[in-house]
Amino acid sequence: MAVSRIVVDIAMLDGTEHHGIETTVADQMAYARTRRTHNWDTPQDDPLTFLNFLGYAALRRLGLFPGSWDEFVTAAAAVSEAGQHVVDPTNPAPSND
Repeated sequence: MAVSRIVVDIAMLDGTEHHGIETTVADQMAYARTRRTHNWDTPQDDPLTFLNFLGYAALRRLGLFPGSWDEFVTAAAAVSEAGQHVVDPTNPAPSND
């Protein structure tokens, strides 16, 4: 069985671009915690916030954006889904394939 990761492209207002950023379960869990705390709508009801937060969480996890969510919202120009990366769950190091 294959599993898919959401891949995002992120453009910042300062001209920095991040392409092919793979999101992980950690990013999704960060969204889930934040969503509960702030009583946000579900990803199905508000896909824009979901996708933007996944991009933010992935950049934070990778050390590419040190700021807060509010700072990200102010600094980001666009977050777009660039596709999905299929991961073989039987591969012991799926990030390295």
